[in-house]
Amino acid sequence: MTNPYEDLFKTAGQPASAQPATTPPAEAESDDPLDDRHKTDKLNLRLLVIYILGLVLVNVAMYAIFFLAYPDPAAIQAGIVPTDVNFIPSASGLDQDFPHAVILAGRFENQNGVRLGNVYADFTFYDVDGNIIGTSSYSQDGIDPDQALFVSDVLYFDVAVDSIDYDWGFDMSSGFYLAVNAIHTISIALIFVILDHAHFADRWRRTRKQWTQAIGGIVMGELMVYIALVVSSVVMERLGLSTGSENEATIASMFEADPVVLATLFLTLCVFTPIVEETIFRKVLFGFFPKRMGATLPILLSGLVFGLMHVAANGDFLQAIPYVMMGFVFGYVYWSSGRNIYVVMGVHFLNNFISFLIYVAALYGFMG
Repeated sequence: MTNPYEDLFKTAGQPASAQPATTPPAEAESDDPLDDRHKTDKLNLRLLVIYILGLVLVNVAMYAIFFLAYPDPAAIQAGIVPTDVNFIPSASGLDQDFPHAVILAGRFENQNGVRLGNVYADFTFYDVDGNIIGTSSYSQDGIDPDQALFVSDVLYFDVAVDSIDYDWGFDMSSGFYLAVNAIHTISIALIFVILDHAHFADRWRRTRKQWTQAIGGIVMGELMVYIALVVSSVVMERLGLSTGSENEATIASMFEADPVVLATLFLTLCVFTPIVEETIFRKVLFGFFPKRMGATLPILLSGLVFGLMHVAANGDFLQAIPYVMMGFVFGYVYWSSGRNIYVVMGVHFLNNFISFLIYVAALYGFMG
């Protein structure tokens, strides 16, 4: 893929003879002109260690809180009883591409003596040959004793549904995970900015001087992300994969019509997540490669790690395809902008903000 804005990020007033014409501007600049290579490598390693330790600590804390709240998970699970779960296949004339409908119903009763943070039910649909033709998930927060998660839905398929299978369980509430993730992400982002303040300050000065080029890079980068996601969607369709990861489902479950929740999600997903992820997956990972190696390997490696990290917790690794493609674009934008972290953070912010608006629009019924 060629760089449509390769020359937009040259330092203002730099003589044309300052570097060979064949050397991309991103490769001619140091990682941080305020620091030497040795100190930069040490700082990058420190940021990486903090990021990894943060992930370990937050996961240990979540498991600890879970087992404090539910000391005997097996007994709690046994106390969730599915009742009147059934499906009724029928024909549908609403969509020629999906002529088969299923009316799904059931409830999952909390017969425990404690309030459950969340109860969920996952359904899998099969055709007459036993092939999986679709899945659907339902959940509800705050299920008190003797209350239930009610499932009532109409689903459409391109082939007839012959049978279903379902699984159910419980977890902490989505509000709990939102609070934990917000505290973790915001804390790590602030630590990164404090420890690497010289780099952030230098890139901010550079961005202010070349703000029109930076905005152009952000817009062009978001267009490239959109193209990458379309391509990844086509690839996944050809592979027979669904286009929805557990990571996306988890994020979607956190949205509710509460200004505090939406403000927290905006800050976490749109503001602080780009700071953390672009610092680690672009600034730090790129910094470990000598410039003489070029940009290809850092772009590919950072994109691959970026994609896998988004699905590793749930193990649905094939769903990493769109994240990996997005990571390749982020890496390319970072390199082609002269390793300006604000440009790639801007692309990341814009992409997450568009997704945020789509979730909010769906939440308030503005989307079908």
